[in-house]
Amino acid sequence: MTASLVGQSEIDGLTDPSPGDDLLQRLDDPRIASSLSQILDHADLLATIIAGLDGLLRRAEVIADSMVSGIAEIREVAASTNGQRAWPSLDVTGLSDSVARLSAAAVEAAPAVERLLRSPLTDPQTAEVLAQVGEALLEGREAAVADPRGPKGVFAVMRVVKDPDVSRGLGFMIHIARAFGRRLAPEPTKKQRVPKHAAE
Repeated sequence: MTASLVGQSEIDGLTDPSPGDDLLQRLDDPRIASSLSQILDHADLLATIIAGLDGLLRRAEVIADSMVSGIAEIREVAASTNGQRAWPSLDVTGLSDSVARLSAAAVEAAPAVERLLRSPLTDPQTAEVLAQVGEALLEGREAAVADPRGPKGVFAVMRVVKDPDVSRGLGFMIHIARAFGRRLAPEPTKKQRVPKHAAE
């Protein structure tokens, strides 16, 4: 009798509606599933980009300080030489050519750099989210290495989905997938843009 009650209690617990059930219904949407699939297919690339952006943002201040220090040293050397060449063996022509090539490359890359600088990637909130995602990727990888088995069976997956942390994470991914999917949607053709009354 007790075993029967316990078994019924477990079944009732699994069938009670929860945020996880809502997430499962959202995952049934083909557009959301497709967007999530694309994100997961490029997880390694996302991790690399996140790590690179995080490192770039952390090193930006150090790089700027180094440039300022280098310019100050050059000015000091120039002032101490009284107009004479400080480095007689320096190939000025070769250096000028190198600077010209670097300048041309910088001009070509300027639109892309400007686009990145004006994008939300440089927003402090974006940097914080990217840092959190990077930490979660590393933590998840360590957990997967420690326990590579994962949940087995439908009931095990349902129990995992009911976990508040998993529910929050999936909800976040679903919102990203929906927003990403909207940006991937093809633009309507001219025929599709024709008003309904004009077609009639």
